[in-house]
Amino acid sequence: MLLINNHLNYKKNSYSDGYPAPDIGNPGKSGNIKNSESAVCKTSDKYRKTRDNIMGVRCPECGTGYRVAESKINEKGTYARCQKCSSRFLVKKNSEKADEKQIFEKICGNCKRIIGSPETASVRDNSVICRECDENLRKHSTMQCDLALNAVPTLPAALKINTEKETERAVVPGVRVSSFIRIASLFSVFSKDMAIDLGTANTLIYMKQKGIVLNEPSVVAIHESPGMRKQILAIGMDAKKMIGKVPPNIKAVRPMRNGVIADFDVAGVMLRYFIAKVRTGIRLFRPRIIVAVPSGISSVEKRAVKEIASEAGAREVFLVEEPMAAAIGADVSVIDPVCSMVVDIGGGTTDIAVISLAGIVSGRSLRIAGDKMDLSIQRYIRKKYSFDIGERTAEEIKISIGDAEPDPLCPKTMEVKGWDLVSEKFRIITVNDVEIREAISEQIDSIAETVKMVLDRTSQELTADIVEKGIILTGGVALLKNLNKFFEKEIGLPIRVPENPLTTVAAGSGRLLDDPDLLRRVSVV
Repeated sequence: MLLINNHLNYKKNSYSDGYPAPDIGNPGKSGNIKNSESAVCKTSDKYRKTRDNIMGVRCPECGTGYRVAESKINEKGTYARCQKCSSRFLVKKNSEKADEKQIFEKICGNCKRIIGSPETASVRDNSVICRECDENLRKHSTMQCDLALNAVPTLPAALKINTEKETERAVVPGVRVSSFIRIASLFSVFSKDMAIDLGTANTLIYMKQKGIVLNEPSVVAIHESPGMRKQILAIGMDAKKMIGKVPPNIKAVRPMRNGVIADFDVAGVMLRYFIAKVRTGIRLFRPRIIVAVPSGISSVEKRAVKEIASEAGAREVFLVEEPMAAAIGADVSVIDPVCSMVVDIGGGTTDIAVISLAGIVSGRSLRIAGDKMDLSIQRYIRKKYSFDIGERTAEEIKISIGDAEPDPLCPKTMEVKGWDLVSEKFRIITVNDVEIREAISEQIDSIAETVKMVLDRTSQELTADIVEKGIILTGGVALLKNLNKFFEKEIGLPIRVPENPLTTVAAGSGRLLDDPDLLRRVSVV
């Protein structure tokens, strides 16, 4: 250690190579350090003058500066004690400081090029790398994570390792060849990863190697009493049966509204319940979770979804836009330079997107969907018949006799039970599909006009592909009778409806669990 007694003195036994103890010059005036080409080295009996590289050091506590010969410092550095404040600090060679300066100047540790100021640098294993290298290493890391146990990955040419000993101990930025791959593979095998379509009306869960294992309404029944904490009575299908049939101290609420979280605490309880319901058996590791979200939500709403999934037990959370997941679930190759158009009409939002090369070229998200149709049916019947029905009854009417292209000569009818606002008595009325079409005409026409607007903003090259392949219609509202025929007449393009449009988003999100490379490309931050 360097000891200061009027000067900074080195002890003889502080060097492993037996150098005589050198003497460091007096502290520079006003704390300034000046380099010189010569250093005065002092032995126990005499002085001798040597030509050496003089480096400046400064006490980190009081700022006092000193000069010392670089050749007299160990490779790992030597500790010194300041004469003025008696504080102990480490003295390193200038070569080590140059390495620190290189990191500070943002020189890529992989390709050794200078990172420009507009470019964003990343840090991997305590080294700065450029964006291009970071993307390549991340793709390579993801690919290796899905290998089987004990598999030895094939590294890129720039990252080849020469000897077997180096292979066992090598650490590639983002990839640990022997230990990281095995741990990640264990996570992949035992963690039971899942994809979740957290919708306004229904929540669907897709589990790896099992398919869709849960499809329940996004409803929670809560018991509220003055002076007592809220108590969860039922979640999912049992809670939906209570809508409109509960006393004042029990509420059946939907924590999701318009595709986003409306009640953070209740949504967290609901998601934890659904995940615990499908995760059976031994739970060794926490799962990776992919959550499908509307394309038009804000960064705050995205962060809320990530926090809820993390609190529900997720090891890692990925967000995927619903139209992208719907396209994948409809067997569309989203990575090809071929354009596809998806219209996903759910319970709270309608997502319209033009997709090409694993990205959304143009799109629009509307807060007009199935829930607004139910509300319009309630208002229409109340206005025309002075008859009050519930939200659940309006949904049953839409599912049973809802038709986008009804036949006036052969109308379909349905008996509806409710409360007569004029006579103030309970009675039964009959409604037909022509009336329901009139009730929901505003929502259907708005969706058709928005699809035309998105097509108008799309380039002619992409529109040509859409004309050839048609538009994919997904979501729960896609089950409405003759909706595809109505859109074909209004838009003038062929409409294709998948076999099960209600589960298309969940199935597409689940397929991303088997394709980590595609997941990294389509996930949103």
